[in-house]
Amino acid sequence: MAAERGQTKRMAAGGMALPQTALPAAFADSLRTPVSPFALDRQRCAALSLVLMPGFALGDLARLLDVFDSANTLSKRRTFRWELVSLHGGNVHSSAGIPVAADGDVTRMQPLSNVIVLSDADATPDDCIALAAWLSIHPGSIQRLGGIGGGCQVLGRISAMPRERARGQAQRKELYWRKDGFFGCRGGCATSDFALSNVEALLGGTIAQRVLMSLARERVRKKIEPAADQQTSIETTVAPPIKLAVALMRRTVAEPLSLPAIAAEAGVHLRHLERLFHRHLGVSPRGYYQRLRLAQARDLVQGTMMGLSQVAEAVGFDSLSHFSKCYMDAHGVRPSEDRQRHFTTPGDAPTTNIHPPHDGQASISPPVRVP
Repeated sequence: MAAERGQTKRMAAGGMALPQTALPAAFADSLRTPVSPFALDRQRCAALSLVLMPGFALGDLARLLDVFDSANTLSKRRTFRWELVSLHGGNVHSSAGIPVAADGDVTRMQPLSNVIVLSDADATPDDCIALAAWLSIHPGSIQRLGGIGGGCQVLGRISAMPRERARGQAQRKELYWRKDGFFGCRGGCATSDFALSNVEALLGGTIAQRVLMSLARERVRKKIEPAADQQTSIETTVAPPIKLAVALMRRTVAEPLSLPAIAAEAGVHLRHLERLFHRHLGVSPRGYYQRLRLAQARDLVQGTMMGLSQVAEAVGFDSLSHFSKCYMDAHGVRPSEDRQRHFTTPGDAPTTNIHPPHDGQASISPPVRVP
């Protein structure tokens, strides 16, 4: 054995590549296992203080909490717990103008071990001062510090995060990153990937896959996304009828089929298909189909210049008002407001015939549910 170790050292010293068998399979697999940036307690649970700065992206909060809430439900343990923190008390208005109720403000809440700042990059000086004061008062409580969207830039401005890392956030190719006691995420759809990577790291691939399916997501993107997706769809790991049904749902988003027709194509009775969906995905076939359609609708709203009537038609809605209501229920924001968040340059925002209701803006309370 000593002779083998000596030979291995000589091979490495000479610049020779070690044979593949030099690494045990379990160790090689561990090199590919995601590592969570969160500090954990003795039960391997993550406690998160989510600081909502005025003008934060509501979609980032919704994606983060939806993944963590689904993971807690499916694993039947509270791996992720969180508090929503405001700077000045009361509700915090998102970039879409929608107020979100916080659990408390910085004057009476102590940071948990992980602090995540959700913010627009252009936070006001007063907001930055309030955040800096809160972080400096409780340095011993904070073990990990990070930002989503413009949160890293804000932390860099108040010198809570090394400025080179905060500045590099906007230039990084990674969807999310971690280094030492700091971490960050680009925001937008990458927030789901960041949250899902933490689920996989703390609860394992099986739970992460079930969360993916429950959110109508095909897979979690890696930190650096390849141009061509060569990964196997997650549906290959579940019951064959579900795989067939989901594949058919994906192909018929624009012209939805009846559930009995989908069950027939999957080779089972509708009642059995419903039991399979509830058992494996925690949602009904109808609910899953709706999430698929609204997830694709959000991609079209945020990533194209299609008119909202065209978006509604592309995902199988005949009524624009019904589409807007379903979109609001799913994503916590009206499609017209979601479009404005992503096309903010004057003249860039396409005109729509969806208008805010006359009874004021909606208010939501956590956890926020999205597909």
